[in-house]
Amino acid sequence: MPYFDSIDTMYECIQELFDRLSDDPDIKEKALASKLIVNFIYRDPDGEVWIDCTGDSIELTPGKSDLTADATLTMDTDIAHKFWLGKLNLIKALTSGDIESEGSVPKLLKLLPVIKPAFKIYPEILKEKGLESIIDVS
Repeated sequence: MPYFDSIDTMYECIQELFDRLSDDPDIKEKALASKLIVNFIYRDPDGEVWIDCTGDSIELTPGKSDLTADATLTMDTDIAHKFWLGKLNLIKALTSGDIESEGSVPKLLKLLPVIKPAFKIYPEILKEKGLESIIDVS
């Protein structure tokens, strides 16, 4: 059984995460400097999220979009959840096929140090939303 029973719950958590990351001027500046548009496609439950760093702010759009992605990452929502908890090695997940990638993944990987604070923020968001039971994953 997946950690999230609804993609909408995951959308809420990811939106809050990116709102908080955007509040940090250093993270915001480095993310916007990337000029990347990233599409995350999720399975079980199904959905997708677009992160647009081409403007003056980091824009997150849940669901379909007319944007053109520089990089697309496809994965189960459980894999994304483990990543945001800091419990998933992205390179290993990419090489094992847990995460399928298209496009400019090397550029995306350069942003990993920038989003490192997310690994602390994400569990805090889960607690605030009453989702403590899905924080302790292996």
